[in-house]
Amino acid sequence: MLRRLLRREYCEEIEGDMEEEFHLDLEYYSAAKANRRYWWNVIRLVRFNLIRNINGQKQMNTLDKYGNFTKVTFRNIQRHRTYAVIKIGGFSIGIALVMLIGLYVKGEWLIDRHLVDQPVYRLLYESENPERPYISTSFPALMTRELKKDYPEVKEAGRVLTFPGFGDAGGNLFRPVNSQINVFEERFGYLDPAIPRMLDFQMIHGDRNTALEEPKSLIISENIARKYFKDRNPVGEMIILDDNPDKQYRIAGVFASLKETHLYQFDFFLTLSGVEFWEGEQDDWCCYNYTAYVEFQNKSAYAGFQKKWKQVHDHYFVTYAEQIGDPSLDIIKEYKTLNAQHVSDIYLYSRGYSDFLVLNDARTIWLFVGVAIFILMLACMNFINLSTANSAQRAKEIGLRKAVGSPRSDIIRQFLVESTWLSLVSVVCGVILAGLAIPFFSRVAGREIEVPYADPYFYLILLLFSLIIGLISGAYPSLYLSGFRPLAVLNGSFALKGGKANLRVRNSLVVFQFAISFTLIVSAFVVYRQMNFILNKDLGFDKDQVVMVQGFRSLGDHREAFKQEVADLPMVKSACYSSFMPVSGTRRNGNEFWRAGRTKLDLPVAGQMWYIDDDFFTTFDMELVAGRFFSNDLASDSAAVVVNETFVRKMGLDNPLTSELETYRKWNIVGVIKDFHFEDFRRPVDPWVSTRAGGGESLAVKVEGDNMAQAIDRITGIWDQFKPNQPLRYDYLDVRHEIMHADVQRTRTLFFVFAVFGIVVACLGLTGLSVFTVAHRSK
Repeated sequence: MLRRLLRREYCEEIEGDMEEEFHLDLEYYSAAKANRRYWWNVIRLVRFNLIRNINGQKQMNTLDKYGNFTKVTFRNIQRHRTYAVIKIGGFSIGIALVMLIGLYVKGEWLIDRHLVDQPVYRLLYESENPERPYISTSFPALMTRELKKDYPEVKEAGRVLTFPGFGDAGGNLFRPVNSQINVFEERFGYLDPAIPRMLDFQMIHGDRNTALEEPKSLIISENIARKYFKDRNPVGEMIILDDNPDKQYRIAGVFASLKETHLYQFDFFLTLSGVEFWEGEQDDWCCYNYTAYVEFQNKSAYAGFQKKWKQVHDHYFVTYAEQIGDPSLDIIKEYKTLNAQHVSDIYLYSRGYSDFLVLNDARTIWLFVGVAIFILMLACMNFINLSTANSAQRAKEIGLRKAVGSPRSDIIRQFLVESTWLSLVSVVCGVILAGLAIPFFSRVAGREIEVPYADPYFYLILLLFSLIIGLISGAYPSLYLSGFRPLAVLNGSFALKGGKANLRVRNSLVVFQFAISFTLIVSAFVVYRQMNFILNKDLGFDKDQVVMVQGFRSLGDHREAFKQEVADLPMVKSACYSSFMPVSGTRRNGNEFWRAGRTKLDLPVAGQMWYIDDDFFTTFDMELVAGRFFSNDLASDSAAVVVNETFVRKMGLDNPLTSELETYRKWNIVGVIKDFHFEDFRRPVDPWVSTRAGGGESLAVKVEGDNMAQAIDRITGIWDQFKPNQPLRYDYLDVRHEIMHADVQRTRTLFFVFAVFGIVVACLGLTGLSVFTVAHRSK
């Protein structure tokens, strides 16, 4: 017992003294008492100053040992600068990229996660018709009202309307009533009064429960409040839209940034209270224009309600189809139903839904996670390769340590400490690199990315990450290097033994690095080619040299005069006005078409109905397949339509120029144009119908040659004559087309940047191996 507890240098002397005293006790006491006295002496000798390890000598030796390991680490960094720069450089770049990807993924993944425990859902209208399957988020105006009234499981329900060009959704001229300067703002939408509470809006001013209850009210974001009203509370202020005195709204609240919600792209929300876009619109099941949100009493109430979706659908939609004699009644009964999506899933799991929101895709997030793992693997492989490749230069050090008594476990600890220190230094450098790259990365990602310097958990995560990566990357080198035999090292035979196994491992890692690098190269090339295809594919119209003058509607009765003056400019080829333009962000609608007289017999064809002027086709240089364009000289063209090829095919028209269509009235087809892409390329071309109409939000101007700058100056001069209190606002159609595919372009750019730097990390490792080979062969 004493030999196990006491320090070695005391044991022999103490044992001798105790044995001598035991024999003296036997002379005076019985053997039992002598034994008891012996044990008592043993217990008394268990003192802190005599017990091994307690006095701190071993701890001090341990600290000294790890201090020595640290000293040796930094001496090796100084001695082998090339290897150190490559190791730390590769690690730093890899960690910076992993950190940027991690911050981006975290930001995307947290969208609406604060609502994950709330029983709030977005309604979906699903069709499993094999001829036309779809999932829609659009519902009639009275859907939420009826649902709340008829089903006690529903606690609250509300609508959101975000379709650009529908009412005042999308973009509007904006000014406070006491200002004469109109500024165009684009991020408008409509909400029911219940939505701010259901979606947990954080209000800076105003009450979210009552802010939108009053007709002609709106709430604005804190950024807009700061922009127009500085630091004062704007609640109660009146604003005017589109320079129209009839469009006065009262500001009823200011909400905090929505950047962590799927509605992040909006700064203005107009109330739906008291709004009716046409007579009877709020009490009809005919038109699907609203996104419906439903809050259940609790999650268990929703779980039970899931079994009722088909019943709810039939109660409302089948009943309505029966009332109007819908010819698609059998399809509605058999294939269509309702469903719901939890609000926390909207941002990442809405692929294929038509919701007019800019969302992300969970698959893109996982793609970036995969790239981050690849880059981290490359950085770790570099460290392993260079550590094992540099083994000959460390062999004597290891041999001498073993020769003077260092156990293998200490050698392993030494190299793990070394790799951990290198990892820690690399993490610090990586954080600095990531901080420098944040502005560029935020701009490319289209979302503000922030490094959480003020969060103590951030530093704890970095420390744990450094330890884990250091241990993982240092595990194989430490096991390999600690296995050197001292005799083989010191007698010079080391180079002949153990090298092949090391070479096989190193070569395997190099091959794996090459495989990952080629995967990244090929993937980046494919994504790049795909993006070029999207941006350069034949659109079916000419997007170049077209400038779109916005706010055209505000000219009122002077629109025709303004258009004519612009069209008369020598550098202008043509000009047309419409709210519908072949680029996203302009107005869209949905209509159903039948052959004339067959509304009760045939299934309708759904498509777009655009209201344009006579010069639309000339301005966009569209190709006529059959018939003619509209003509100012024909009064009958007030009932004429021009359709695209997809419409003709979907309607099954053998001779479209002799066919008559019917919607809310009858139309004559006078022309067929070649299909053109008015949405992004991920969606097929929809059936399209156009008719003549006056008005419109935008004036598209086709400029000839290289006179764009001069044309803008001349158009600005004309605009100032008509609207001196409103700055000219214009966009280039080709730029707007690129913005339409901005999410794809962002993905391409991010993936390309990550792939390039991943390849750089791999090349750093291969460069290090080349440096080692050259040094090894030098005489």
